[in-house]
Amino acid sequence: MTITRLKALITGGTGQVGTELIRRGDCCHFDIVAPNRAEINLLNESDVYSQLNSIRPNIVVNSAAFTAVDAAETECDMAFKVNRDAVRIMANSCNLLSIPLIHISTDYVFDGTKAGSYKETDLICPIGVYGRSKEAGEAIVRELLEKHIILRTSWVYAAHGNNFVKTMLRIGKERQNLNVVNDQFGAPTFAGDIADAILSIAKKVLEHDALEFWGTYHYTAKGRTSWKDFAEVIFETASTWLPNKPYVEGIPSSQYPTAAKRPANSVLNCAKVDSELGPPRRHWREGLDEVLDELKNELR
Repeated sequence: MTITRLKALITGGTGQVGTELIRRGDCCHFDIVAPNRAEINLLNESDVYSQLNSIRPNIVVNSAAFTAVDAAETECDMAFKVNRDAVRIMANSCNLLSIPLIHISTDYVFDGTKAGSYKETDLICPIGVYGRSKEAGEAIVRELLEKHIILRTSWVYAAHGNNFVKTMLRIGKERQNLNVVNDQFGAPTFAGDIADAILSIAKKVLEHDALEFWGTYHYTAKGRTSWKDFAEVIFETASTWLPNKPYVEGIPSSQYPTAAKRPANSVLNCAKVDSELGPPRRHWREGLDEVLDELKNELR
């Protein structure tokens, strides 16, 4: 039986999610096109349109973003250029060419004060520049393009790029004791699991093209934890090959000041994506095991 292959254009191909999408594309029967910055200027409307018109992908996945949360506080213009203006150009080009878009967003659109997990319908109230710029990007996608999926996720990590897991492993080799925030909660989510979910969702919406599928969804790993408990699990899981296993002391956010305030609660309710689109979704510890196995082989 011949399996139909689909073509997806990926922006942000060198990022954590973008890299995992490229890795997984072929086995999921997707031909991935991931132009780099020299090949496509996401802030140039004619460039984006001509590239999409030439490549003619079945779907676009926008994983390009300004994600330096603290830097966004002082680089506000750049954050909005990447997270709002470039999104406007991509969404408008997709609309003109009738190409659906999957756009990755974030838990930072919420203020983190809710007691329970956040649903897609909860009030958006970002508390920093990064969150406001991502909220602006979401609004533009909804305004310009009917056939879209906005996928909010949180606490993303992988064996590549800059993330909490790699930071902990690096610092843990150097120190006997670490202070890690224990009053912020979320679901650590492996970028590879996000990529698997995106490709699964892309297949479903392209095969069915049903209006009820389009809209905003939450996708994270299963489970919840604090940064402090996440760090302890990282060190415990890697204890057989790390030269040092530091003691992790939990501290309140007030003792670890950052340029941008973080949401205290980043737990996203994923019931909607589970019931309507059904992508694969594992517990966060499973994704962590996979990443640590990859890092173990690299660091040996």
